Amino acid sequence: MSTVVRMALLMLSLMLAGCTDSTSREIHLLSGASPAELARNHLAGAVLEQQGFTVTVEEARLGKIWQRLWAGKADASLSVWLPEASAPFVERFFERLDDLGPRDGALASEAEHWPAQDRPHILVRRSLEQDAPQAFATLMVLRWQSKDLEQIIANWQQGGDWQQAASRWLEAHPVEPNPAP
Repeated sequence: MSTVVRMALLMLSLMLAGCTDSTSREIHLLSGASPAELARNHLAGAVLEQQGFTVTVEEARLGKIWQRLWAGKADASLSVWLPEASAPFVERFFERLDDLGPRDGALASEAEHWPAQDRPHILVRRSLEQDAPQAFATLMVLRWQSKDLEQIIANWQQGGDWQQAASRWLEAHPVEPNPAP
């Protein structure tokens, strides 16, 4: 193959590589073990799946959630309890993470396990906004009420599958799609 043909093929492959979408389409969520925490994370997963993402939801203890997000081994969690319950982790891990804030108050069954002023926050690895801007934007605007989580939990109790319970709730309560950033 001549040098000119090789150069042309190299240039063509570089141009095509520049035209592809380099953002991540796989999202890894970490959830606490309570039904409301699982409902939050699976609801976010169902919304992200509607937008074409492949989503994995995995249960983890609070300390592991902080560690895995900090290390880039997961993308987000919708069940990081702040401020008091996470106080031991904030100083150590917070510089690589973004706190998107709380989206709801704690259900009564959850509140008994956490300090009174704590709320479940959405915490994401800092590079998520660059790697998956549409997923980041979705997590920024996602909101729900406690009654929504209760309905997802009821769906789960009937069918035993969190993903199916969240998807079923979402079918009955469509979420407006997020415009691509």
